[in-house]
Amino acid sequence: MQFVVFSLNNQLYSLSVKEVVEILRVPKITNVPGIPHLIKGVINLRGSIITIINLHERFQLPQPESDKKNRVFIVQGDNENIGFIVDEVKMVTKFDVEETEPPFGIKIDKDLFVGFAKLDGEVIGILNIEKVLYNEHLAG
Repeated sequence: MQFVVFSLNNQLYSLSVKEVVEILRVPKITNVPGIPHLIKGVINLRGSIITIINLHERFQLPQPESDKKNRVFIVQGDNENIGFIVDEVKMVTKFDVEETEPPFGIKIDKDLFVGFAKLDGEVIGILNIEKVLYNEHLAG
């Protein structure tokens, strides 16, 4: 399978290309009062309102300064498209089955990951997009 690899705070993560609807430059994000702090706001994408999730908050990572390399991933959620900002898109690549390992048993929200891949000496987390998008952390 092919994966899109991206970075958040110099850590590498990936999604299957089948899960990614679109990748775009960061547009103007409208803040919405009263929504969970993990939601950065909403954007207008060709007439559709898209919720933007703050993955740095979701993964409890420091929030970096905005950069021209930042991108928004639009993914298909439950009957809606949802977006999230990444620091940088690194590559599109294939992972061989022997290069991936199941989530390990340390104290992390291991449901966030379907596995980990090894590529060129790096470890890349393969995200479970359903758990990233729909979780009790986003409820409030």
